[in-house]
Amino acid sequence: MDTQKQIDAALRVFLAVPRSERAVLVVSGQDRMTWLNGLLTCDIGKLGPGAVAYGLVVGRTGRVVADVVVVVDTERTLLVVPATAVDTLLAHFDHYLVMEDAEVTKGESFEVWEVHGPSARLAVDAAVARGGLGGDFNRTGLGGGIVLSPSELRGDVRGAIERVSVERGAMVGDESGWEALRLELGIPEFGHDFDESVYPQEAGLEKTAVSFQKGCYLGQEVVCMLELRGHVKRRLASLAIDGPLPPKRGVEVCDASGVRVGEVTSAAARPGTGHSVALAMVKRAQAEPGVRLSVGGVPAQVVEPAIRG
Repeated sequence: MDTQKQIDAALRVFLAVPRSERAVLVVSGQDRMTWLNGLLTCDIGKLGPGAVAYGLVVGRTGRVVADVVVVVDTERTLLVVPATAVDTLLAHFDHYLVMEDAEVTKGESFEVWEVHGPSARLAVDAAVARGGLGGDFNRTGLGGGIVLSPSELRGDVRGAIERVSVERGAMVGDESGWEALRLELGIPEFGHDFDESVYPQEAGLEKTAVSFQKGCYLGQEVVCMLELRGHVKRRLASLAIDGPLPPKRGVEVCDASGVRVGEVTSAAARPGTGHSVALAMVKRAQAEPGVRLSVGGVPAQVVEPAIRG
């Protein structure tokens, strides 16, 4: 599927993408919200049904366990998480579940949709009207939403999204479109750009996934200490690379003198430009816009994300 058309759709109207790499955990019980609030970096303490929040699960050391989208329902709370992190998260939550009235189970019956763009709410509302669950989820800065479709309603929800897409000149895309869009916007993805070895600030997630006003949560002391200290030793950076062939994950990034300063975490071709765009974890001093680097011997430069909303 044409990635440039998908990017254009997200900029103009919306791009709807089914996220096969996402799974759903279901949290039930009367104490679910207060208990979860003590384990997440985002503040969900006052959220009601229909609300959505983006945050992180971190361990005692402040390092990321996984990122999570919280979707609040009337009698349960749904957590959209990386499929690769499901077993780790179940074990993590079970370890910190003591006397609370809460239970976490797999929600294998849900299909996850993300919608990105200024008119995303049209698709979300249409999907919810057909039985989907979700709400606003603006991770890109362009506007956005998330929809969870129960298995028995997948056809109805997909049909609703597709109809609105046709009516509004939007697009139902695929993972390649999301990959191209997120790299243009400098949005990191768990399992690609950050993992369990990374602090939130290293992945640049402190502004979008961390509340510094909420009460205590697991790992808060370390996360806040890093914020007060003002910097981390390494950080994700957006790179514009000379040449149409995107580097593979793990390719080394060097400074102007040829010294290795990091590595590529994900990359994609920039349609129609003859260039590539990438995210790379590099030393903090080399993460500033304008810094000249090389990626696998190819000239590159640290840039502000190209089309941030």
